[in-house]
Amino acid sequence: MKAALLPLAIALTLAGCADPEPAQKRAPGGVQAGERLDAAEPSPTARAVNIGEGGTRFAACQGRGRVGNLRGGKLAVRDAPFDDAKQIGELAEDAHVFICTRSLDQQWLGVVVASEDGMKPVAATPAPAEGSEPNDAPATPAPGVDCGVTAPVRGKRPYAGPCQSGWVESTFVAVVAR
Repeated sequence: MKAALLPLAIALTLAGCADPEPAQKRAPGGVQAGERLDAAEPSPTARAVNIGEGGTRFAACQGRGRVGNLRGGKLAVRDAPFDDAKQIGELAEDAHVFICTRSLDQQWLGVVVASEDGMKPVAATPAPAEGSEPNDAPATPAPGVDCGVTAPVRGKRPYAGPCQSGWVESTFVAVVAR
């Protein structure tokens, strides 16, 4: 009797190991082949930049840094601390960032992009086209928007302010003093 049940038990075990949907092929990252993420949506691996890690007596982002050593390129800002994470922006040489957190391996920095005073950087005004007359009115700078990273916060939390935040490779950011 036991000898007759052994082949049946093996068949049932192997049937349970079969792929239930072999016709649907999956691409790396768990999405079905052919599916693509919308550019406006965060990727499934997105990880928010945390602020307030130093506690209530310190600024929300304790460090400041300046982008460098790009050799003519741009530094990618990603939505997670991984090489394969979705790029959400880019920084030029000498861009100023606030360093808010680090990855466990110290290879990635969670940053908020702001000018030295903690305000949202103003986009450069394009030069007038050749042959056109420059505007005679004096340029008035737009009022700054506070990024909210220079003052203390109540506790550790994801950054949800008006400035761009994301993850950059620590190799290209030098810590600077104020």
